[in-house]
Amino acid sequence: MNIFKKFLAGFLIAIGGYAFLKVGGIAGAFLFAFGIIGVVKLETPLYTGIAGTNEKFWTKMEVLALNIGGASLGAWLMHFTYDGAVLNNISPIIFNKLMSPWYVSLSKAIMCGVIVDISVFLAKRDNSMIPLLIGIPTFVASGFNHSIADAFYLGMEDNLILNYGIWKPLLYYLIVVVGNYIGCNIRQVCTRDNLFENLFKKV
Repeated sequence: MNIFKKFLAGFLIAIGGYAFLKVGGIAGAFLFAFGIIGVVKLETPLYTGIAGTNEKFWTKMEVLALNIGGASLGAWLMHFTYDGAVLNNISPIIFNKLMSPWYVSLSKAIMCGVIVDISVFLAKRDNSMIPLLIGIPTFVASGFNHSIADAFYLGMEDNLILNYGIWKPLLYYLIVVVGNYIGCNIRQVCTRDNLFENLFKKV
């Protein structure tokens, strides 16, 4: 997979994230979908797009790392453009994310993974953007945790280390990465042929 495409995927998510911060609410959630639509149409590898596939583990980690790089670059560039509306929106978002109990963060990340995986799967299967235009705003408006979007949001918080230290954001992020991974695999596990027969055939 092309390295620059993996980087671009994170950057596209950053653009969608910025639009959400700028506008907010349901309208902002719909604008966020631009990032995922760009990822799907340009076929740029996104962590939540390959977490549930048969790709090798280290390939998934490479995609994650480069996605984070792209999202972080987006955050750095957008620091030169963001205004009071963005500043007012990002601080409470970061506070709510980092101050939530770990199991809440994990649950929200799992739900995000489920929604993104199903939305992308249906969009590719049916060659239609409708699943993305419904599914992506659903997870954004619900406040679920997307690992690459969160890389952008964390990068947009000017006083992140000063306010929260290093370990709290890092632990939160690792929880979200794991939760997304779990959520992105639920569809494949639950729709696999003869799943329960295979699980209990020796019982």
